[in-house]
Amino acid sequence: MRGQTMSMIDKALGPAALPAVLAATTLSGTLVLSCMMPFAAIAALCALALPPRWALASIAACWLGNQALGFGLMGFPWDGPTLAAGFSLLGASLVAHAAARAVAGRSANPLSAFLAAFAAYEGVLFAYALGFGDPALFAPGIVALVGLNEALWFAGLWLGWQVLARLACHALRHQVE
Repeated sequence: MRGQTMSMIDKALGPAALPAVLAATTLSGTLVLSCMMPFAAIAALCALALPPRWALASIAACWLGNQALGFGLMGFPWDGPTLAAGFSLLGASLVAHAAARAVAGRSANPLSAFLAAFAAYEGVLFAYALGFGDPALFAPGIVALVGLNEALWFAGLWLGWQVLARLACHALRHQVE
């Protein structure tokens, strides 16, 4: 019974802890890094750790928080191109999630899921840039820096979620005993 209780606790608290980590990250990351949010990392982590509905809701909430701060606090212009660019981030994030979930379904390797998410995310944004933006922003050096940013965020988010979930499980286990 004790083993079953711990397994149930891990399953219940793991998904509940992650949206809190992502919400805090979205707000602080948006403010500190001027909206340079790691949407591919968030999409990959959600694909690995959350049921599909929670994952999509978490991604959308992160995007919405990022956009609210960008347009509300940071003064992004309320014009068509800026709004379209914002929605392209949401679309790219959802495609990144689908790519990561597809890879995660074949292997539970977090790195593979992250790489799939990053490739899909950048691919969608590049396609958007061809029609409406600046493809020069996808020079190899820039993509490498964005990739490094995303990889560092993914590692930090994964670690933060693991620690938070384990602390919550540890505290709940002591209450059950």
